[in-house]
Amino acid sequence: MRTTGDTYISPIEIIDQYSVNKQGVDVGEKYRTGIYSTAKKHLDEAKDFIERREDKDKIVVEVLPLSNYVRSAEEYQHHLKRHPEDCSYCHIPDEIMNKYRMK
Repeated sequence: MRTTGDTYISPIEIIDQYSVNKQGVDVGEKYRTGIYSTAKKHLDEAKDFIERREDKDKIVVEVLPLSNYVRSAEEYQHHLKRHPEDCSYCHIPDEIMNKYRMK
């Protein structure tokens, strides 16, 4: 079973939580790392999770109410599942990708 709090571990493990507007070689505002939700409880849990980390002063992940969600084009949905051989596009290790998958 996965608790709501567990969902905040996964993004922290797979992103560069210390960079603003940059992930890997991609740079720009659309690469801003954040945790967004319409539920205040989720935002409070995310803030609490970050606050408890030893590296909290270096983490620049924004935690904000979700205000403008735009789904990526269909070609980008489930990319690794459809193209498991494509290591150039996304470098998230399988063990992390599957660690928090609901059973």
